[in-house]
Formats: sequence, structure tokens, C-alpha cells
Amino acid sequence: MMLREGETECEQSPSHTRREDTIAEKDIERDESAGDAGAMAVQSRTLRNSIISLAIFFALVAALLLGVPGLRSAADRITDANPGWVGAGILLEVLSCAGYVVLFGLVFGMLSRRLISRLSLSELAVNSVVSVSGLAGIALGAWVLRSKGISAERIAKRSVLIFVLTSAVNVGAVVLIGIPMWLGLLGGSRNPLLTLLPAAAALATIAGTLALAAWARRTASRQRLERGRAGVAVTALSGGVADALRLMRSGDWRLLGAVAYWLFDNLALYACLAAFGHAPSVWVVAMAYLVGMLANSIPVPGGFVAVEGGLVGMLLLFDVRPASAVIAAVVIYRAISLWVPAVIGSLAFLSLRHEIGKPVAPAVPG
Repeated sequence: MMLREGETECEQSPSHTRREDTIAEKDIERDESAGDAGAMAVQSRTLRNSIISLAIFFALVAALLLGVPGLRSAADRITDANPGWVGAGILLEVLSCAGYVVLFGLVFGMLSRRLISRLSLSELAVNSVVSVSGLAGIALGAWVLRSKGISAERIAKRSVLIFVLTSAVNVGAVVLIGIPMWLGLLGGSRNPLLTLLPAAAALATIAGTLALAAWARRTASRQRLERGRAGVAVTALSGGVADALRLMRSGDWRLLGAVAYWLFDNLALYACLAAFGHAPSVWVVAMAYLVGMLANSIPVPGGFVAVEGGLVGMLLLFDVRPASAVIAAVVIYRAISLWVPAVIGSLAFLSLRHEIGKPVAPAVPG
């Protein structure tokens, strides 16, 4: 086609320009899709390798129990466990996972129920095999939500919120159990190092968190932190803690999900101790659990060895005997508390492949 004098090719062929724009948009979409697929492959590989590490760990535990003369009595004890109590421990762990799903639905109410259940269980799977106080699971959830178009600021704020709510139950329980136990109002030890000291540390943690949130709120108002990662982190901290306090005052029944998440996991440990016929009081188990599980903050996959040692050590300090039964009960409990969420969550994680990149549906009013 001949061009008239003074006419450019772009003016002559607007359809050609539109085709080029369409091709460019498709290339961008293809690159984003490839990026999501690559990230999903990395997440899948990480979870798979972590589960393999979990299996290897328990194989090594079995070898130690059978090979070390001092631990062989604990291995013999495992076979004596009451199957009914072990089954109860498994059921209680499933209920603990359900509690987390309920809490997750409260915090991320903008998501569909199907995505809430899948994503929350996937987070539990990651947390069960990658330690660091649940931060690994939160990172997975943040990546999935970011791929669905939710802003980083909103994800960060909600992630802080759910972390604060779950942590508040643990910290609050230390105070509510430790001080009455030290005063002799609850059965257990009156040793201040096992009761009063953890309670004081928990109160200090609460005060420190509130002070840090207040500082973050003041800092977030400064213009220089309105943008960038530092601004997002500070705003998320102040907003997350404020939202947690507001939810606690609201009395929403779904807050019981945080309590159930802690309580049923705690009772699973009690069931494993009861499987050997000589379970201590629930208060002793709860206090030993709360302090012993602090080892879960150590960045070791699944908290291997650190958590087991912390739980066994605390139970022995609370004069729970015999030691062989305590070791056997903790090994069974850890197998339940790691494998139940790992198996359920891995299945949920596989189904997340179909959700990556899809925009979030508009929230239902109310």
C-alpha cells in the first residue's frame, strides 16, 4: 500500500500497533505465569525435601533408641503405649489444625472458604518441618496471597495479626498457669525458676510487644518511612498489634481458634503421657509444654532435637517419672505433632497449584 505524502506508517496502520500491544501483553502474562510456576516448583521442592528430612530424623531417632543402651528402655516403652490414648493424641492434633483454620478464616476473611482451608493447612505443613516459630508458614502464605494480587502492605499487616494472636495465647497461658502454680493454687511445682520466672518473662514480653507497637505507630507517621520495606514493616507491626487488641475486645467466637490451636496440641502431649498410665496433672504438662516448646524458635528444621530435649528436660524438672516413659511419650507426641499437619497440609498444598495467580473474589458483605 502506498503512503500519502506526509503520512507515517504508524498513522497508516493502527491495527498493526494494536497487534503489537496485544503481543506485548501476552508476553508479560506468559512471563508472570512462568514466574508463578517456577516459584511453586521451588516451594514444592522445599516442602518435599523437608518431609524427607523429617523421615530421616525419625529413622535416626529409632536407631538411637535401639542402639544406645541407656535409651533402649525408652524404645521398649514405646511398644507398651496404650493405642487408645495414642489415637486420642492423633485426633487432638487434627482438632488443633482445625483451630488454626478457624483463626486463619478470621484474619483472612477476604478469601474464599476453600482457599482459607487449603492455605492455612499448607502453612501448618511448612511450620511442622521448618522451624523458626511459624515464620516459614507465614512466608508461604504471603507468597500465595501476593500472587493473587493482594498488596504487600495488607499481607504484612494480616500476617503480623495472626502471629500476634497465636503467640498471645502461649504467652498468656504462661502467666495464667505459672503464677497460680507458684502460689500453690494449681498442682505442680512451686519452684520459682519453673513457674514465676517464665511468668515474669511472659509479662515482660507482653509489655515489650505493646511498647514496640506504640513505637512503630509513631514511626509510621514519619514521611520518610511511608514507602519502602521499612515503612511496610513498621506499619504492619503497629497495625497488626492494634487489630489484635481490637479483635480481642470484640469477643469474636473465631478467636477460640487460637485457643484450640494451642490447647489441643497441648492435650495431645498429655494423651501421649497418659498412654503409659502415669500422666501428671494437666497443669504440669501445660507448663512444661509452654516452656519446653520455646526451643521451636531455634532455626532448625522442625526444631529437631531442640524441642524434644526441651520437652523431656522440662517434664523431668517437674518431677515426671520414669524418665524412659517421658522420653517415649515425647517421641510419640513429636511424631504426631509433626506428621499429622505435614501429611494433611501437604495434600492441601498440592491443591494450591490451581489457585496460584487467580485474583481474589470480592468479599461477601458481612
